[in-house]
Amino acid sequence: MTVFVVLAILVLVLLAYVVSLGRRVRRYSSRTAASRHLVTVELDRRHVQLEPFIAAVESSGLDPKTVRSLVGARSWSKAVRERELGLNTQAAAENALSAAVHSVLAESDMHPKLKTTWAFQGPAGDLETTEKRIAGAVRVYNDNAYRLSLARTTFPSKLVAKALKVPDPEPFVEHAASAGEQSDNMPAQLA
Repeated sequence: MTVFVVLAILVLVLLAYVVSLGRRVRRYSSRTAASRHLVTVELDRRHVQLEPFIAAVESSGLDPKTVRSLVGARSWSKAVRERELGLNTQAAAENALSAAVHSVLAESDMHPKLKTTWAFQGPAGDLETTEKRIAGAVRVYNDNAYRLSLARTTFPSKLVAKALKVPDPEPFVEHAASAGEQSDNMPAQLA
């Protein structure tokens, strides 16, 4: 009789452990989905803020080549998002757009007239704040995706994730550095 009680207790402990693994995997999956949504929201915010920023840049007298690269990067980013080409392609397009935005902001710092023009500084300030928010959202997403990926590849949570049919998350390539943090390794970040 005591053998059956011990076995029942062991089965209950094992069942509780499997249930806790299932909850953990679901929590990681839910957090990953929520943080990816946050990245999407911030990217949408940037696309809305780009319209007045580009209008201000075009009338600012900055180097036309820099302006064209910003407009081209925005077009590429928009096309990738509309065609839903995948997270890696989207990350590359968004990083190129961030690099173009930071290039324009860095060049605008060299023009004293632009520092006093609210028509430029207003949209530029909003965009800089959004760039920081995007960088934070990408870090949170990558952290959550890493945890979920780790849970999908380590035993015994691997079995639970497979039973729950949890897909492997794609990492979002790290966000481009801000204008003050840019260095010679910027092209390596975009690759």
